Amino acid sequence: MRVKRNGFTIVEMLMVIGVLAILTGIVTVAATSAIRQARVRRADALANILQNGIATFYAQNGYWPPKKSGQLQTWAEDGLDAKYTNKGLHAATLEDDDYDELMYSLVRMCLDGQSSPIMDVTGFTATAKSAAQKKDPATGLPKCYGQEVRNWVTAKRAKNGRGTSLRLSEMTFGYSEKLKGYFRRFKIKYNAESDSVTVEK
Repeated sequence: MRVKRNGFTIVEMLMVIGVLAILTGIVTVAATSAIRQARVRRADALANILQNGIATFYAQNGYWPPKKSGQLQTWAEDGLDAKYTNKGLHAATLEDDDYDELMYSLVRMCLDGQSSPIMDVTGFTATAKSAAQKKDPATGLPKCYGQEVRNWVTAKRAKNGRGTSLRLSEMTFGYSEKLKGYFRRFKIKYNAESDSVTVEK
C-alpha cells in the first residue's frame, strides 16, 4: 500500500518561484520609476525656490545677488561681452565659482537670524566644493557628480579630510539628478535683454 505524502512537486515550486520573481520585478520597476519621478519633482521645486529667492533678493536690495560687485550685477550694469554671449542670444550662465558665491550668499542670508529669510534652503543637497573642483579624467565632469548627496544640513555635519565639519563656504549646493541621485549644480542664466535670471537643471 502506497502512502500519500503531502507537499509540493518540483514543478509547483518552480512555478511559485517564477511568479514571485515576476512580482518582484514589477514592484522594483515601479518603485524605481516612482523614486526617479520624485527626484524630478523635487529638483523642479528647488529650481523654483532658488529662482524666486534670487528675484526676492533683487526686489529687496535693488541689485542681483550675491552683492553689488557680483557677476550678475556686473552683467546687468556692463552688459555681456563676446566671452559670455551664446550665439547672439545675449545670455550667459554663471561659472562654478560665481555660482558658489551666489549660493553661499543666499544660504548664509537664510541662516542669519537677523535677516528676513528669502527662501527655504533645507531641501537643497550639498557636497564638498573641493570635490566639485576636481575633474574626473574619464568623463570631464566634477568628481562630486558621481557622489550621492544628502540635504545640506546632513552634509554640513559630515567630516572632511581634516576630521572637522565642513564649513558653509566649503560646500557647493545643488540637487539630486533623477537616475542615481548624483549631485548636480543648477544652471543660473542671466538674460541681458530682459535683465532677468532663470534657474535651470
